[in-house]
Amino acid sequence: MTGAEEDGPGPGPLRTDLHAHTDFSDGRDPLGVVVKAAEAAGLTTLVLTDHVRADTTYLPGYVAAVRAAQSSTPVRLVCGVEAKILDTEGRIDLPGDLTGIEHVALADHRFPLPDGPAHPDAVRALLDEGRLAPDEALRLLVLATARAVERVPEGRTAHVAHLFSVLPKTGLDESGVDAELLEPLVRACRAHGTAVELNEKWRCPSVRTARLLHRAGVHLAAGSDAHRAEAVGRFPWVSGALAKATTEAPWTS
Repeated sequence: MTGAEEDGPGPGPLRTDLHAHTDFSDGRDPLGVVVKAAEAAGLTTLVLTDHVRADTTYLPGYVAAVRAAQSSTPVRLVCGVEAKILDTEGRIDLPGDLTGIEHVALADHRFPLPDGPAHPDAVRALLDEGRLAPDEALRLLVLATARAVERVPEGRTAHVAHLFSVLPKTGLDESGVDAELLEPLVRACRAHGTAVELNEKWRCPSVRTARLLHRAGVHLAAGSDAHRAEAVGRFPWVSGALAKATTEAPWTS
């Protein structure tokens, strides 16, 4: 698993939030306020995932603040970061020094192509001009994500954050996703015990995709992607999506 003791996909309240931000990156609220919100939501585990890039310099202060907070809350706080997948080799946009970082949320903030991360508008242009086929674009995105799972730095756990959130920005959707396409990601997640997050903010991946992953033995977990404290641990969409994805009822979306 991710090392964050995620909730199982069955009925009952969700007590782990794999994805939350503070004002160390682009969250609105300071760490202490976010932690208090996790307590109010009844969470047992909160994974903090502030955004980083290779040139990020705030990590020492961030790690120190999380460590200090860990001693004053009943919530298990996991010191993590969120980083984008760069290319189809699965390179991850991480600082070289990850001292104190326990967890990495792997994100599709840009579209990972063989020559690097592309803005969604650029990918849309490639698709419109016929220089990139939709099925090939989906294949490349899944391959990049699978390889990123395999490249997580040693000693850190990870999960896949907001899988396929980049697709609508390019004009694509998940209708072309099937079990065969997902196979590289399934293999990587199962080999490394990596969960795929159902993301409250972006409402992705679709229930249909989540069900395919679940049936293939990939662990599904909840992430609020909270950028405001009041959203921490709140899962109105995720709770229903998890229930649908892990039952045999004929849900299609």
